[in-house]
Amino acid sequence: MQTMDSSEEADLELMFAEIRRYPLLTAEQEQEIDGKKWCAVRRLSDITADTPDLRAVLADILTNALETPPEVKRFPSREQHFTLRRELAAYFSDGNLAELAREATGSLRRRGSKKHYREVLANLSIPASLTVGIAVFMLRRAGGQFPDAVADAIGHWSRHWAHPAPGLALEREVLSGMRSALREYTEARDALVMHNLRLVHSIAGRNKGRGVGYLDLVQEGTLGLIRAAEKFEFEKGYRFSTYCFNWITQAVRRYVGDTGSLIRLPTHVQDQVNKVYRERAIEQAKTGIEPDAGQLAKKLGMDKERTKEILEVRNLSISLDAPRYDDDEGTLVDTLTSDQFGDTTSNAEADSLHRFLGEAVEQLEANEQAVVVARWGLHQGPPLSRSEIADRLGVSREWVRQLERSALKKLKNQDGIQQAFVDYQAVSTVA
Repeated sequence: MQTMDSSEEADLELMFAEIRRYPLLTAEQEQEIDGKKWCAVRRLSDITADTPDLRAVLADILTNALETPPEVKRFPSREQHFTLRRELAAYFSDGNLAELAREATGSLRRRGSKKHYREVLANLSIPASLTVGIAVFMLRRAGGQFPDAVADAIGHWSRHWAHPAPGLALEREVLSGMRSALREYTEARDALVMHNLRLVHSIAGRNKGRGVGYLDLVQEGTLGLIRAAEKFEFEKGYRFSTYCFNWITQAVRRYVGDTGSLIRLPTHVQDQVNKVYRERAIEQAKTGIEPDAGQLAKKLGMDKERTKEILEVRNLSISLDAPRYDDDEGTLVDTLTSDQFGDTTSNAEADSLHRFLGEAVEQLEANEQAVVVARWGLHQGPPLSRSEIADRLGVSREWVRQLERSALKKLKNQDGIQQAFVDYQAVSTVA
């Protein structure tokens, strides 16, 4: 455990040292960087509009979004499916841009001027992350390589299209322009991310102690920061730090809600739970006495019954390693097993053997069945002697003996009986 702690501290030191290399940006610097990002996005859009093969691929993507949207069962991971649906949701048949997408598919396949095609793409309002993802997907069809999660999802989805996307043979100028624009976009986005990583660590620190490791919180917060950097538009008049705060907080809270406890609660319920327990800790620190639901409800301005419900939420699960009593060294897991109930494996083997023998006995004559069942207690009762069986059936003991001998001979000759006996002996020896 000490090694693990030392390793984590070393990782944190490296991260903090890296963060200190990137000072906070001024408003003018944010505008300059974000301007480069959107300039690169527009260049990718213009290259797509000006190149016939790229227009055809974009038309195929929109057509499949309308007719064969991605299904989660066809993806290797739910995260990849979620990424693609998040980007393309507006262009599905029930999306708010579905009609524009239908019109665009026809326009992109008809003859027209470059100006017309650029207007069509502008009307589609394709987000920056999707524009980049489509561009990388096209670049890969032409034999190039560039890392992008959206392009990965589109590539996997394209394998299930009715008409899979063909390879592309693009001119050198087109390929060079796409690579240059993609590099500029990535550099601008990463600059916004790196200069605001200290905000991620600050928000992650506020959510420590909720069942999730600090490094995991930093990782999820960074993903939210990257998403904010992709969507940020400085022209709307606010600072990037203001804009990305909600994205980071949302990512961290969602991750805490999903993995921080055995039972996942809706985000708004988890927020209420945190609020109530935080107030309870404050009051207990002030007075030294744990406040009841009525006092907390009065402090928070909430309904008393609702406060009681929230206080009981955390009691829905408990660790098996928790002590049974305050002064007891034993744990709850010690109470879950006991020799008096037997071994689960043994019970399953016994049930299987009884079922097998029952099927074998059913193949005997009726009188033979009655004797075998009573003689060996297969009727879930005590085994009976030959005299008891004779009295029950109203026959002689010799007749019972003959029926028993005949039944055992028939059972011995049935397939599987001998093997079942050998298996039973082996299990009994091991036990």
